[in-house]
Amino acid sequence: MRQYRNEKKYFLNSHTAAILKGRAACVMQPDAHSGGLYTVNNLYLDDYCDTAYAEKYRGSAHREKFRVRYYNGDLSFIRLECKVKDGLLSYKESAKLTEEQYEMIRAGDFSFAPGSGSPLLEKLAVRHRLRGMRPTAEYSYIREAYVYGPGNVRITFDSDIGHDLPGLVNDRCGPPGIGGMLEVKYDSFLPEVMVMLLSGLPLVWTEMSKYCYVYEHERRVRPNVRQTVGYDHRCAASR
Repeated sequence: MRQYRNEKKYFLNSHTAAILKGRAACVMQPDAHSGGLYTVNNLYLDDYCDTAYAEKYRGSAHREKFRVRYYNGDLSFIRLECKVKDGLLSYKESAKLTEEQYEMIRAGDFSFAPGSGSPLLEKLAVRHRLRGMRPTAEYSYIREAYVYGPGNVRITFDSDIGHDLPGLVNDRCGPPGIGGMLEVKYDSFLPEVMVMLLSGLPLVWTEMSKYCYVYEHERRVRPNVRQTVGYDHRCAASR
């Protein structure tokens, strides 16, 4: 059964982040799987129309985004994920990948996916055949995560987005003085203690996509990259 979760994003400056982390440490636990602080490594996939980028750019209520993710540069645990968004609600499908499969995807080779027995890999194979899926952005960022049991609440502080891409960090990640991004995720309700934890702080709500942020940077530094949104309209008309 699909478990939809609420997801909200905010820009925050370093001073606000320090206050919020202090509050979180009093009532929440660091993420048990990572010790709290870790690097998130991402490889995003999109089709020949760059649909994932275009749908986010247009603000489509329903959209899907494929990515490969691993942590702290450790390729012993790699997952393919498809994140599905319906407004502010989202859920993820996932499948484990081997390092060899990851390198094949990174090279644009999806030949191992058909017949794999994994529903998500089969879905990716179909998308590749019909829409020409390929890798479009690769980057990492630093994440600090806290969890709270009631409501299955998880808050994360993301910083140094694209620190492995020259010229991207602090390029234009939100308003002046913004030092990172806060994400708040929970199931059906946000407990009152979490509401109090977030109250009274200058949080700036945002719908920014890290993928779009990196993609647009790549388009600026490589001017020959096509103007995606207009191209997507032409592709959509032919579907």
